[in-house]
Amino acid sequence: MAFTASDRTMLEGYIKKARPFEEMFSVKGKTAIVTGGSSGLGFDITLRLLQGGANVMIASFSDLERDTAMPLLEEQGFKDRAAFCLTNVTDEKQMEHLVAYTAETFGSVDIYVNCAATWNYAKIYDIAKEDIEKVFSVNVYGAFFGIKYVSRYMKEHDIHGKIVLISSNCAVMPYPVFGGYPHYASSKAAIMGLTVETAKELKRFGIMVNSVAPGGMVTPGSAGNLASDNLTEEQQDEFYEELMVWQTDGQMEVDQIGIMAYTLCTAAADGMTGEVIMVDGGATHNIVKYQPAIDAYPEEE
Repeated sequence: MAFTASDRTMLEGYIKKARPFEEMFSVKGKTAIVTGGSSGLGFDITLRLLQGGANVMIASFSDLERDTAMPLLEEQGFKDRAAFCLTNVTDEKQMEHLVAYTAETFGSVDIYVNCAATWNYAKIYDIAKEDIEKVFSVNVYGAFFGIKYVSRYMKEHDIHGKIVLISSNCAVMPYPVFGGYPHYASSKAAIMGLTVETAKELKRFGIMVNSVAPGGMVTPGSAGNLASDNLTEEQQDEFYEELMVWQTDGQMEVDQIGIMAYTLCTAAADGMTGEVIMVDGGATHNIVKYQPAIDAYPEEE
């Protein structure tokens, strides 16, 4: 097939529309809310957004985390672009206030990253109702309330914004050895469904919704992740023995997940919505470094 003048014109159009690379990966002048932004993965995402030029409102229920995170960010030169709002994500009124306070402080809300989460270990046949309720209140209700008020603000102010939710690969790849995350994994599966449904609802307003599903990583939260207090001492000990052998691929670097979440907040992700991106080094495809021997399977009759 001959190359025509119209083909050349089309290629010239690509060149004219190609924005500078640095602009595609910048969030300069944008304002972001990061729930759970004062610790672990949320702190890493906050740092990356600040480095990218955004103003960031950090939302957390912890005064202690605030008193640790904010001075660290100030030391990095982000005092004027980082703010904090003490927020319980399970309280709808507080989430509504968070969005309003962010707009009042920085003049807009362009990006929302839902990173607040909680969890513990318990088998389905031992789990207490209060553990289920707590996990779903923080992980699912918190995400619902955040999206509700952020999307409403973006819609009313004609902002073509970005919403990024943090899920987990445990929703499709059970672990540790014999499970123990039924409430947490279910909550993160709910985030995957929420991603697709809200993306469907919000695309016509230019609001893009995506999710990052990390693998295992070392954070203050994961390091302190324990078996439920509602279990017996014997049941708790069983979990800790399993946790010593389940890992098959090492731990992800927190910033590997943070960078992906950051990218979804930029113009580089303008063509993506409703996606759940697994950032787990291939673990969900059984691409792992090694498989430990396990001799604790139930005996065959």
